[in-house]
Amino acid sequence: MRCHDCRIAISARLDGEDPGRPAAAIEAHLRDCVACERFAGDAEALHRSIRLAPADPISDLTPAILHAIGCEVATARDGDRQERERTLGLRICLALVGFVQLAVAIPALVLGDDSDLPVHTARHIGSFTAALAVGFLFVAWRPERAAGLLPVATALVALVVGTTVVDIVTGHTAAFSESGHVTEVVGLVVTWLLARPWSVRRPNVTETASA
Repeated sequence: MRCHDCRIAISARLDGEDPGRPAAAIEAHLRDCVACERFAGDAEALHRSIRLAPADPISDLTPAILHAIGCEVATARDGDRQERERTLGLRICLALVGFVQLAVAIPALVLGDDSDLPVHTARHIGSFTAALAVGFLFVAWRPERAAGLLPVATALVALVVGTTVVDIVTGHTAAFSESGHVTEVVGLVVTWLLARPWSVRRPNVTETASA
């Protein structure tokens, strides 16, 4: 075997290819040729150093990553806390509105007493007022249901306020006597605020991570 053919076979064998020569013939040539034996040793050392080359050093990013995660968790917790406080304040406000509405509805609903209206008409008005009050109280208890009450409450309050404005302008009623509708408007606004997406509790970051 010539040295050229032996060295080609050695390179092919290092690359995992077919050397084209029997292994015994290659080993026999290496025993008799010092130059090819040195070539084989140098080729194997070079091949090993290339395959096992050390990785480029990089800076340790662990502290920065842990700090970023900690900041994100802290921000999420603070946001959840502020959201719960805001939602709680709205729920308390809506509960007060509901109780006021219910107190206003009792005379007309039970006694049929509402200004000079007939008893039947007064009780109808009291029923609507009481129903709206119950809706406000329910949403104060279960704020995630606010979106369900919102269409009905909007229609009812809009019609009541709209007709009240018309009656005041046309002189059929006095503005002061209709001031009780302010609580209905406040209740509608609070219900709308509770129905907004930010008022629905989001999953806590730590809870998601632990799951």
